[in-house]
Amino acid sequence: MKTAIITVGKEVLTGKTTNTNLRTIASRLNQIGIDVNRSFVIDDKLEEYHEILDFIDEDLIIFTGGLGPTIDDITRETVINYFGVDTYINQDILKGIKSYFDHINVEMKDTNNKQALFPKKSIILDNKLGTAPGVIFNVNNKTIVLFPGPPHEMLPMLEELIKYLEKVNEIKYFSKGFKLVGTGESTMEKSLTGFYELHPNVNIAPYAGIGEIKYIFTSINKLDLENAMNEFYKLFPKFVFGDLNDTLEGVVVKLLTDKKMIISVVESCTGGMLASSITNVSGSSSVFNESIVTYSNEAKIKYLDIKLDTLNTYGAVSSECALEMSKKLFEKTNSDITVSITGIAGPTGGTKEKPIGLVYFGVTFKGENKTYKKMFNGNRYMIRKRATIFALDLVRKELL
Repeated sequence: MKTAIITVGKEVLTGKTTNTNLRTIASRLNQIGIDVNRSFVIDDKLEEYHEILDFIDEDLIIFTGGLGPTIDDITRETVINYFGVDTYINQDILKGIKSYFDHINVEMKDTNNKQALFPKKSIILDNKLGTAPGVIFNVNNKTIVLFPGPPHEMLPMLEELIKYLEKVNEIKYFSKGFKLVGTGESTMEKSLTGFYELHPNVNIAPYAGIGEIKYIFTSINKLDLENAMNEFYKLFPKFVFGDLNDTLEGVVVKLLTDKKMIISVVESCTGGMLASSITNVSGSSSVFNESIVTYSNEAKIKYLDIKLDTLNTYGAVSSECALEMSKKLFEKTNSDITVSITGIAGPTGGTKEKPIGLVYFGVTFKGENKTYKKMFNGNRYMIRKRATIFALDLVRKELL
């Protein structure tokens, strides 16, 4: 099935918004054996829609964006009119949109009415997180799909499309995967030399993110899929922290919950990112005690009684300071495990001796104190994110 994805919006063309929908949709389609042949980004102008639809000839055409109520949201009516299909206003959808506005106590404008416009023979994709429903319809031996632009609204509809495509194609693809942390994509690929050839009936695709990697396994043969995944896990048990639905912070919270343990953290360069990751998990209140952000030396002394001599002799970015931060937090909170992070996220503040990306970690657990030194690359956000992930993985390994 030849596929094209068309992203609509000036904000994508100008770089104000990253086109994550393309990556998400293409990756999910690949898991069921459908590769995207082309992708385009267009402005929300009538002539742009017509030019692109005149140009492409794919079997599956997916639009994202332009389904809202504003004057420049013209995807729905423009694409439907282009193909000349009969339409109707779905009163149930219209009532649902009206109830959405009633719920947030905002008056619904007449411009929202067009969001209930659909081809007569179509599948409506309900939007429980916004006012713009999606739609699937067939015309001229093509399948046309209209998704809203916001990723959190699009994702549930994408799963409905996957179910539809599996049904009409009459081929069932099995897809599972692992999430890994503590290793890099190039290191993994070197370690996997010859592995792909041993499993010719399974498509194995790596997707590298900041600090973690996903490996997705897809096959029409469930047994082949399971065999490939079992062999993969045997090779990398220390790096695999869960399946595709897991998050590292979720795994850590579950381990703490199962072991009935409490964690507290103290952060400098990550500025609360570690605490935010943990508390983002539902149920974390039963295992998370408290967090302190001691960004300055004064704060380290004030809240943790870090010795001035330690700061003057070794500096705030040092194993000595990281260890003292973790130990002092352990003493003050009576937690089962404490973690400290101190480093240089940049883009300024680095020196030859202590360059940007240098981060120290301290862990106090079961009467033992450990420190770790890491060098992370990337911009300020990436360094902070990688440090947060590394800290979470330290906790995971200690608890295991």
